[in-house]
Amino acid sequence: MARELNRELFGSLVQPATDAGTAGPGTGYAKVEDLRQMHLHIETIARRLKEFESRVETMHTKVEEMTTQNRTRFERVQNHFKAQTEVLQNSMGDVHNKIAQVVSRMNERKLNENMIKEMVDRHGQVVQSFETRLQQFQKVVSDQELQLMHARSELKETMLELARLRKY
Repeated sequence: MARELNRELFGSLVQPATDAGTAGPGTGYAKVEDLRQMHLHIETIARRLKEFESRVETMHTKVEEMTTQNRTRFERVQNHFKAQTEVLQNSMGDVHNKIAQVVSRMNERKLNENMIKEMVDRHGQVVQSFETRLQQFQKVVSDQELQLMHARSELKETMLELARLRKY
């Protein structure tokens, strides 16, 4: 397979390679002017290649820097998310603890309210019992007062009768 030079690189200066049998007499050597132009084109291409390599190296360096920066940013964001997750978990733990405390206090209040209700009910029963006994006592006292009044009236009658009998 024969190699050919790319015409776009050298323009119209380079002719495609031909078979040795078709070349005419005196075409075996290149002209000095053609060699100089080719040399200038090769130097230009070499400079462009070096510039391109420099650009590629610069781009490679920038890509590495960007990769490093992105990795650093990602790690910072990841650390930030971890910190936020820890803060959130701690906050949720605190909220759960406070809810547990509130529930505990509410249960304790309910127990205290039930105890107070039982005490009020017992007190009501004691008051009713006291009122019943007081009513019974008042009835006994009124009965005894009636008996005392009857006894006094009988005593007066008896004293009056004695006084009448003494007069006779």
